[in-house]
Amino acid sequence: MRVLYPINLDRWKFPIATCLRELTVRNPQIDFYSFSSPTSDEDRQLGEHLWSRSHIHKISTIDLLKQSFDIIHHASATPRNLTAATLARTRSLGKCVHIFTAPIQPHTTDDFYKQYVESVRRADVVAAVSHAVANDIHAQLDRKVDAVIPNGVDLQFFSTEAAEPLDCEALGIRQPYVLFVGVLTPRKRPDVFMQVASLMPTIDFVMAGGFYTAEEEAQFTKAAQEHANLKLLGAQSRTRVRSLMAKATALVFPSELEGLPLTVLEALAMGLPVLAQPKSSLPEAVVEDVTGWLLPVDRPQLWADKLNEILQWSDSQRHDFAQQARGFVTKHYSWDTIAQQYADLYQQVSRMR
Repeated sequence: MRVLYPINLDRWKFPIATCLRELTVRNPQIDFYSFSSPTSDEDRQLGEHLWSRSHIHKISTIDLLKQSFDIIHHASATPRNLTAATLARTRSLGKCVHIFTAPIQPHTTDDFYKQYVESVRRADVVAAVSHAVANDIHAQLDRKVDAVIPNGVDLQFFSTEAAEPLDCEALGIRQPYVLFVGVLTPRKRPDVFMQVASLMPTIDFVMAGGFYTAEEEAQFTKAAQEHANLKLLGAQSRTRVRSLMAKATALVFPSELEGLPLTVLEALAMGLPVLAQPKSSLPEAVVEDVTGWLLPVDRPQLWADKLNEILQWSDSQRHDFAQQARGFVTKHYSWDTIAQQYADLYQQVSRMR
């Protein structure tokens, strides 16, 4: 079976590439074809590990005109992916099955909303990463999703045992600290994180994430400077994020809209309690008293109260919660299980050809 992923597979900071990459390494019985465009040393190291595998093939755009594929599977709705789907189907005389995994709910503020709608309508098979995404596609686009297959977490990488030591002093961080991981953009609600920080001035609040635009960088950098206990680290490597999670007290994730965020799953794998708001897909991963708590963003004091409660935990309480949170993602979000679900889906849809 020949499966095309029209994405730069060796970019770890791109969550969609991470998801598809995990499917390739766990399904050696399938031949995968994808592109390469590393932007960092970490990407290049990842690529060396990835492209050395005999069943994962690095191709160029011209290969879309030369090779045929059984399946084209994409999880980002861009003009490039739709063009690749058209070329793949044409080259295979219409016998290439088109799968689109919807990574987030349809929303008109998305720069690629039109391509998202087109992907849903053109795909032979539509999968969704959460029930929240599936429900919104059905409600907004009148298309029933064929499969709900969640994102997952690399349990070997995201473990406290694997984390490298973190020099908090060099980073200017005091322990204990509260963590935010993600792009600083309005949808992620970094403003809520900052509001909670202002209510807990004796605790450091650490933000690890880059920016989409220069305007948003200026906006949130200026806002962060108003809080002495707020540490803006910028975009961090995957290994550094893991180290930050290993030492953090909790992850605060007040995002408005998420398909199923890898950051939350990774934090749970590291044993962190997660505070989020009860919107979008967050209730599917943040289960009250099991993996964290769901709180309204218009009441920041409730977030501060819960964090203060967590800060008072004994070592045994912290250990028990960490085991419970990691056990939850191990049961529900292991990449091994999810990769098998996609392998089964590929086998099923291959009979459509």
